[in-house]
Amino acid sequence: MMKKKGFTLIELMIVIAIIAILAAILVPNFLKARAQGVATACSANLKNIATAVEMYSTDNNGSYPTGLALLTPTYLQALPSCSTGSTYGYSSSLAQSYTIYCTGTNAHTAAGYGSTGYPQYTATGGLKKS
Repeated sequence: MMKKKGFTLIELMIVIAIIAILAAILVPNFLKARAQGVATACSANLKNIATAVEMYSTDNNGSYPTGLALLTPTYLQALPSCSTGSTYGYSSSLAQSYTIYCTGTNAHTAAGYGSTGYPQYTATGGLKKS
């Protein structure tokens, strides 16, 4: 007599349970890695904008620009937007200091940027996690 080949219900349930356990372990790690990637891209954009601000200052007797729009197209081809889809904020006190910050909070909070959720770049302190 020939036996039917195949998996039993118990075997299938065990395989499904193992896959579910692996997914429960891996998915949060993937989400955190994605959030850290977004925050890293934002930090890189902040550094690029800060470099353009410093070049502007060098060309204008030490005065910082009053707005980021003054950086294009001479110092930046276009103003980058944050990888969260938000824009970058900017404040300056002409010849003394400036702050560039990301206004988005979605992924930055998950990547360790504190309760406010965005990195910022200052003239005196460089890149800071707020």
